[in-house]
Amino acid sequence: MPPPVRRTQQERRDATRAALLDAALECLCDGGLARFTTTEVCARADLSQGALFRYFPTKSSLLAGTSEHLFATLRKEYEQRFSRLPRERRNLPEGVRLLWKSMSDPRLAAAFELYTAARTDAELREALAPTVRAHVTRIRELADSLLPRHSGLDRDELDASVDVVVLAMQGLVLDEMAFRDPPTRKRLLASLDALARTLSPAEAT
Repeated sequence: MPPPVRRTQQERRDATRAALLDAALECLCDGGLARFTTTEVCARADLSQGALFRYFPTKSSLLAGTSEHLFATLRKEYEQRFSRLPRERRNLPEGVRLLWKSMSDPRLAAAFELYTAARTDAELREALAPTVRAHVTRIRELADSLLPRHSGLDRDELDASVDVVVLAMQGLVLDEMAFRDPPTRKRLLASLDALARTLSPAEAT
């Protein structure tokens, strides 16, 4: 048998951090913020509290890191789905349709729960702010990189369109966390699809 591959110290650190974030996301999705504890995170990751606090010195920093991990995962999954589309369907309307699949992912409800909690938790709000700003920037960059350059939109128009679509879908997701209203969902998504087609008529299919 070949000798086991020895990981570098940085690789071990990255693996430990990833295990903590995976466990934290599981905890947040399963029990919500009310039942989220560092003890449970460590148990699921099979790591000590000491290990956790070396990477995340506060609970708020762990929650912010968990949000960042979730956002990065969802962006990667979205990019993979979009890139698998036939070239002729890689357009703004199709991007909006795929975005709804990502936005309605049950895991994202956990992040929105943190948004709500941050309203009255200054420490959590401060920890989340850089993560949220970076996520918005990366969504815009992702749209710019994936959509065809001949779509007819300049960068400012594309950024504004992305903001409108994302914020509208966020509102819909939050609304459906309390009350599901299929007709309202259908109307909003149809309106966003129409907006996307208006902004890139040459690309719409």
